[in-house]
Amino acid sequence: MNRRTFLRGACGVMLGLPFLESLRARDAKAGPEAAPRRFIAFFMCNGVDMARFFPSTRYGALTEASFGADRAIAALASYRDKLLIPRGIHMAPRGFGWDPSAGDDHAKGMGCKLTAQPLVQGSQYAAGISLDQFIANKINPPGTPALTLMVGAKTPNVRGHISYSGSEQPVSGENNPWLAYQDLIGVTNLDEEALVRLKRRRESVLDLVGAEYEGLLKKKLSKADRDKLEMHFQTVRDLEVGMGNAGVIPRELPPERAAEIEAIDAETVSFDAGFKKIGRMQMDILALAIATGATRSATLQWGSGAHGPVFTWDGMSHEYNHHKLSHGNTKDDDTGSAIDGYEDMIHDIDRWFIGEYIYLLDRLAGYDEGGASVLDNSAVVFMNEVSNGKIHDFRDLPYIIAGSCGGYFKMGQYIKVTRQSDTLQDEDAPHNKLLTTLANAVGCTEEGGGPITNFGSYGQPGEFDELKA
Repeated sequence: MNRRTFLRGACGVMLGLPFLESLRARDAKAGPEAAPRRFIAFFMCNGVDMARFFPSTRYGALTEASFGADRAIAALASYRDKLLIPRGIHMAPRGFGWDPSAGDDHAKGMGCKLTAQPLVQGSQYAAGISLDQFIANKINPPGTPALTLMVGAKTPNVRGHISYSGSEQPVSGENNPWLAYQDLIGVTNLDEEALVRLKRRRESVLDLVGAEYEGLLKKKLSKADRDKLEMHFQTVRDLEVGMGNAGVIPRELPPERAAEIEAIDAETVSFDAGFKKIGRMQMDILALAIATGATRSATLQWGSGAHGPVFTWDGMSHEYNHHKLSHGNTKDDDTGSAIDGYEDMIHDIDRWFIGEYIYLLDRLAGYDEGGASVLDNSAVVFMNEVSNGKIHDFRDLPYIIAGSCGGYFKMGQYIKVTRQSDTLQDEDAPHNKLLTTLANAVGCTEEGGGPITNFGSYGQPGEFDELKA
């Protein structure tokens, strides 16, 4: 197992470092130590425009034509050799009331997606652990949960949660980047006197570990490790600068930008106006946590089920929130009037989320691990609450896997995993098999050893062998 490296500075601040091959303990008999494998869920709500989401080309190798200009995934073309797109997966337990479970289809789409468990009557929370926390329990340092982050408004029920530490035990995603960042770098563990000194001196975390950092740079590091270290510290600096209103971080931005950041506080992080800005802060933190070994499992949840922001940025000027648009109706319960052109608005939202997915992939791809990137050693799974939001469809779910997870997954492929002729089916290819495959991809094992054979209590045992390299 890789040892996580820290720099310890004044006031007891510890800063985690990325895995540096040059500092690995040497053993004349041992071969190169494999980089850790990770799981990340990039989760959206309310479904997609199914007519323009998936590649329009045949199953098989992804080509430039797979990412046509009319496709929601068009911008992913440059990553096609690092993508795996499975097709025909349905959720288990099934929606539409076809399998016993409490809750409506929105609730199931949120609570069942990472658990493959029914919702419990009464609480309506899932009846078991979610994949992210299961992985953390198996391969994270003892007592270290999965990183659970969120962007936007959080609904205080099953629709606001995708992560579970156990039956009816939802894990609330942190939607305040500053709190998430403080926890990541260990500032929350400082005693009161040290925290006061830190605030008074207005030093950044990098300032506090500066001497140790300079000493590390004097060691015989490979170019790859030196580049990785410099990128890591620049990422930390960028995060500090971008969250400069908490009293701990020096204000190093131009006055106009500093004033903008000053306005972001705990009362505004969930507002629609900050959706993109907060999301990118969260992705910087997530990439940092994954690259430094703080966790090997993480979720990033964008909004709550049956909710979502009103998109009024990046060329979008919508009048209604994401959920209303998914139904093409001005009222959440469909009692309003039809929204003309709502399909195009959903398509624009899909394309926007793909752009944010690329932002995260870029961050992970920027960390080198001895010839492969952190992205290569991860499985970053783009997933949604449902497929067709208008009818809350649980079939033919939109999934994209970026990164081979250390060579476990095939790359550059568009693969139909159902034996049925129509991908809109519920006869085979339940999504719990994908969860099982992901658990094995990162190296989880059964208690007695051996691979995980079945994750969740619904669906079918086994993996999607078609997806494995």
